[in-house]
Amino acid sequence: MIEFTRPVREPALPDMTPLLDVVFILLIFFVIGAAFAVHGMDLDLPESRASRAYAGKTMEIVLNDDGGLFCDGRSVTVDELAIMLGHAVEPAPGQTPPQILFKAASKASVGDFMRAVDTIRSNGGRRLVIATRAPDADAAGSGAP
Repeated sequence: MIEFTRPVREPALPDMTPLLDVVFILLIFFVIGAAFAVHGMDLDLPESRASRAYAGKTMEIVLNDDGGLFCDGRSVTVDELAIMLGHAVEPAPGQTPPQILFKAASKASVGDFMRAVDTIRSNGGRRLVIATRAPDADAAGSGAP
């Protein structure tokens, strides 16, 4: 007798190997990219005998010799800094506001220093840390805040 029904085939599952390869390649790309995302600048920080090491997540503001301001590695004006601080220092409910690490070059003018500190304080920067270097630190200014 002739059989008129076709054999039932199980559906084929898609091959997951190419998808996993792409996911791992993207993971490697973002991990390596994050390592190069750290920006910084060398400053000749003023000395202080009261210097101590500091660690923790902060918002970094840098004042150059010429009065230029940088916030987390990006050049900003005083008005832009005020706007950025207004958004950054508002913590989520139950969280403490971030500390602000302020690095001023030792040859920066007092007027520029006070203008930056006033902008930070007037825009909610109550947790301000001013970076210095210990007197016995090297002359490159890589001391601890």
